[in-house]
Amino acid sequence: MNPRRELWAAVLLCLLGSGLVLLGVTRGWATAPESSLTIKRVSTPLPGTLVAADVRALGFVGLAAVVAIAATKSWGRLVVGVLAAIAGVATVVLVARLLHDDLGARLATAHAQCQGQCVLSGQQAHPPLHLVWPWLTLLGGLVLAGGGLLVTARGRRWAALSSSYQVPAARETELPATDKGAWDALDRGHDPTA
Repeated sequence: MNPRRELWAAVLLCLLGSGLVLLGVTRGWATAPESSLTIKRVSTPLPGTLVAADVRALGFVGLAAVVAIAATKSWGRLVVGVLAAIAGVATVVLVARLLHDDLGARLATAHAQCQGQCVLSGQQAHPPLHLVWPWLTLLGGLVLAGGGLLVTARGRRWAALSSSYQVPAARETELPATDKGAWDALDRGHDPTA
């Protein structure tokens, strides 16, 4: 594959993965019925950040990796790729652990603690779950890990985006005393009048 296409594929994978993580973790993973004296049947969405606030932070690490891929080269890009891959794998592990454990009970307990209510073990009602958002968060972690692994494996070979803006190396030979030679001397940082 073309190195430029690999670079863009890695950037898009990291951007898409971190976007899915941030979208999924901030949506309602469950809904909890609220008891109110005036309004009946009101429910509050319980976002994934109640039980997985660190997953949100990992999503921001993925967004930072998107910028850092373009800003670094060689060994710096390798470090960025490793960090992005670790953020993706950590997201997958944390969300998979929550899905394996009793996610409804954890969300209900976290919601009750936020509301200042006393929660007795085994007496908290399990709110209805919306599993599409945890699974979307898990998918985002997989995509982010894939982008990080691509950067780790191939990133040191890609050209740096900023290399086209660097000044060419100064020539050691003297240029003839023509108008073009004077302009070339100015480009090198020499004063042709001195």
